[in-house]
Amino acid sequence: MIFDVIIIGGGPAGITAGIYAKRAGRSVAIIEKYMPGGQLNLIGEIENYTGFKSISGAELAMKFYEHAKSLDITFFTEEVVGLQLSEKIKTIKCRKNTYQAYSVILALGSHPRELKIDGEEKFKGKGVSYCALCDGNFFKNKSVAVVGSGDSAVSDALYLADICSKVFVLTKEKLKLHNYAESELASFKNISVLKGAYSKAIEGENKLEKLVFVQNEKEKEIDVDGIFVAIGRTPDTDLLKGEVELNEQGYIKSDANMRTSQEGVFVCGDVREGNIKQIACAVGDGAISGTEASKYAIKTRITSSLN
Repeated sequence: MIFDVIIIGGGPAGITAGIYAKRAGRSVAIIEKYMPGGQLNLIGEIENYTGFKSISGAELAMKFYEHAKSLDITFFTEEVVGLQLSEKIKTIKCRKNTYQAYSVILALGSHPRELKIDGEEKFKGKGVSYCALCDGNFFKNKSVAVVGSGDSAVSDALYLADICSKVFVLTKEKLKLHNYAESELASFKNISVLKGAYSKAIEGENKLEKLVFVQNEKEKEIDVDGIFVAIGRTPDTDLLKGEVELNEQGYIKSDANMRTSQEGVFVCGDVREGNIKQIACAVGDGAISGTEASKYAIKTRITSSLN
């Protein structure tokens, strides 16, 4: 069959898009290569999503999924390996099957860059975080480190300085700032900037205890309860080159209605240029893209049937 709307990515943005399109009466399928909820399943406690004082990422992911399934939205657990989006009927090739739709929503997401050092994998979600806004409050009155050289690292440090007792900022070279000045960091007595510091290992027994780094060719360590990695994100858009317009960082360009450069193709969530990578923003994007894709799909389906 040809679906009205196919959504690639089953995170908060993709599932929300599916709910809005399905409630508009469209046939909808969501393709997700891992599990419903996407990276939401990797988050510990969430305390900044409206309506939930505290909820685990896995629990919230299940609530999204149950809502979608209650509307009989189809889920395919497959990995997309090829796309053909320029025709009126879009084609999505997966490892096992090929699917078609009048409209496609790209909710592919992005993933944080990792330090790739010893101990990082062991303490993911147990002291190592890639989102200060998400997890900062769990380190209230504790000592933390922020690893990064750009605006996102400074933003995280300034945010954490109001929560944590001590904030170390480790930057390999000099800070590369566009929206901040180093003087802003200096205005906080509990922030220390360690320049020329290369993270080497994360250590601890039952909990994260130390960050080992190299500075001035000497190995050093600091006692910390948490480490926030802010070295950028990578959008999952390798398959989209030549299909839709991307910015220099690989994020998908769109207008306010989530329309991409390709007719009938929409975008939502972390993979979209300008999104601040929060669940609430992803859900908002999903509502818009699901509504707009639904409108486009019904017009295209009617036109096709008349021809």
